Amino acid sequence: MGKRDDAQARRQAIIDGMLADALRPAYTYRLPSHHALPADIRHAVDRLLAKAEAERTRCLTYDDLEEALPPRDVTPEDLEAIFWILAEHGIEVEDGEAG
Repeated sequence: MGKRDDAQARRQAIIDGMLADALRPAYTYRLPSHHALPADIRHAVDRLLAKAEAERTRCLTYDDLEEALPPRDVTPEDLEAIFWILAEHGIEVEDGEAG
């Protein structure tokens, strides 16, 4: 019976840890601020924000994103930061035409 109780305790500890992670507020993880990004990525973000403002839209296309990106390989972290900053401004990036 002792082995069964140990296994149950281990399972419960794993479940408790998963629940704690799920209940942790999302804002405890923050991406770098706009000013901490590489200059070419900051410029891309600025171009995207300006385009959204000029078109008075809250939706940009992947073509808009591709046009704004620097001519180098962009890291997944750079893309995540771009999407994060756009989302903070209420701007989504979607397939299709901006609207």
